[in-house]
Amino acid sequence: MKISEVRCRSALSHSRLPGLKYALNPYRGCSHGCKYCYASAVLRETRPWGEFVDVKRNAPTILAKELRTKEKGNVGIGTVTDAYQPLEERFEITRMCLEQLLRHGFPVSIQTKSSLILRDADLICEFEEIEVGFTLTMLDEKWRRAFEPGASPSKDRLAAMKSLSSRGIRTWAFIGPILPQVTERDLEGLLDGIADAGASDVLVDKLNMKRDTWAKLGPVLEEHEMEGDWRNLVRDKAYFEKVAGRIFDSCEAKGINCLSAF
Repeated sequence: MKISEVRCRSALSHSRLPGLKYALNPYRGCSHGCKYCYASAVLRETRPWGEFVDVKRNAPTILAKELRTKEKGNVGIGTVTDAYQPLEERFEITRMCLEQLLRHGFPVSIQTKSSLILRDADLICEFEEIEVGFTLTMLDEKWRRAFEPGASPSKDRLAAMKSLSSRGIRTWAFIGPILPQVTERDLEGLLDGIADAGASDVLVDKLNMKRDTWAKLGPVLEEHEMEGDWRNLVRDKAYFEKVAGRIFDSCEAKGINCLSAF
């Protein structure tokens, strides 16, 4: 993993994601190394995603200046990288940015695959308007290590969600992407865990194949003798709709609001 400390010219960018006015990414690159990630295609990044992280050391200072003049709006933290990837424990860029957002009274939406977020529970609980979403694509730890090698175990994410929910923080789950033959394994157990953790909503998305996605997924699928089936399923919208339908039905039975991103 190549780690570089860099300086950024701006901290906030306008977001096109629903419900977000701004995006804030304290790092460029991500050490989670998720095999299905297409952030590099979104950013047009040519370096191998998952093998580098740029630490934006001056992001909190730049953010403090921007917040003095920016119109209030919801700030999405971690839209193209995980703001709580392991390096955050050392650099604390995300925590310092949260301190600035709290000082200026901006609403915040965080999305992560890391239980490290609990370190900042003290700050999070001080916000008048904040929500935390946890990406959860599977429950089985063997498959999590295969597809999301650097992320926190799913059970740790669920425990973090439950901890924040118990403190009155609105939490939600992102089951995305649906991974063919993987997300389905113990799907009901995953949804039971999400319900027990106190999530108010579940957002579902299908697998989106981008420029280099197959190159990263291929070796994992070949190792587990799944490649042939995947080549058919990733192009089958009806398959994803079927799995999403199961999720919707289960969420309705559990009293959880469910939305689709596709």
